[in-house]
Amino acid sequence: MTKKIITYLTGFIFAALSFKGQDFHVSHYDVATMYLNPALTGVYGLEKGDYRVYVDQRSQWRALGIKPYLTSYIAYDMPCKIKNKSVGLGGYIINNNSGIGNYNTLTFMPSASYNVLGDKAKYKHVLTVGLQMGLFYRSTNPNKLNYDVQYSLNNNGGAFDQNIANNEAYNRVNITRFDANFGLFYRYVELNKKARPYAGFTMAHLTRPNESMTGAQSQLPIKWVGNAGCDIKLDEKLDITPRILFMSQAKAYEFTSGFLFYYKMNENNTKVFAGFDYRLKDACIISLGLKHDNYAVRLSYDINTSYLNKYTRSRGAFEVSLVYTGEKGKSFFKSVSSF
Repeated sequence: MTKKIITYLTGFIFAALSFKGQDFHVSHYDVATMYLNPALTGVYGLEKGDYRVYVDQRSQWRALGIKPYLTSYIAYDMPCKIKNKSVGLGGYIINNNSGIGNYNTLTFMPSASYNVLGDKAKYKHVLTVGLQMGLFYRSTNPNKLNYDVQYSLNNNGGAFDQNIANNEAYNRVNITRFDANFGLFYRYVELNKKARPYAGFTMAHLTRPNESMTGAQSQLPIKWVGNAGCDIKLDEKLDITPRILFMSQAKAYEFTSGFLFYYKMNENNTKVFAGFDYRLKDACIISLGLKHDNYAVRLSYDINTSYLNKYTRSRGAFEVSLVYTGEKGKSFFKSVSSF
């Protein structure tokens, strides 16, 4: 049994290392808007608000019996006017800890967008461009990893022993790098239409920073992202949003399709919403949420459908998010009490 566990854990670690040039993902990508596309900074569509705060946390791979991968996201943005030009300003912090070896990436990314069409088309079309420039800090603790030379038959009949020297030499165990992202976003916003499509495009890691911690050259590949959807009003109470997301980085790609379904419960505009998405060859994502006044809360669970489901028994990731839309002159704490 021990050898079987070692075999699939080793395979999982090598699979994870082969994806070292890929970004981490979240299922609530429409909550982590600026992580998805810098052109979404301060862009709220038909929803009113003077600013927004976004919080998202994702935990996965706990079913493998290892320290879970944890991704935490917090962001703030606001629409504003600069010399009569419509812009969005904000930024986000996202931290990802990969569990094994405490491989951690902390990213701080200020973000800005500009409405190309301006006020002339604001009641029908929104077209924005966005730019982000910031830093990421990456670190690891090599002594927390197990190496083949540390496998000993004298340790309970065959197990890793960290008291044995690993014979590995690292030039450094942390790096700080400058990074930049660019995005475009379009949304149709005419009020009297039942269908309002949108689409976005992003190029991330334009600087292709060197992410190696060993002194070698390992440039982070550009990530290409495209997403699209359509907000459809079925009647006075029901709305549905079919949507797709495609991401490509180096030789890896990800395709997700699904929908969000909204039901208006009362005249106070309280809505419950549910969603189903399928990430190709990876997971089925089921979500449930509530939107009331200035708040939107969502819970989701990824049901693993990849080859790893033999070891996880289809258990995947748990994710929770909160979005608060603030208004000038309205107290945050009064909004909390009403919620």
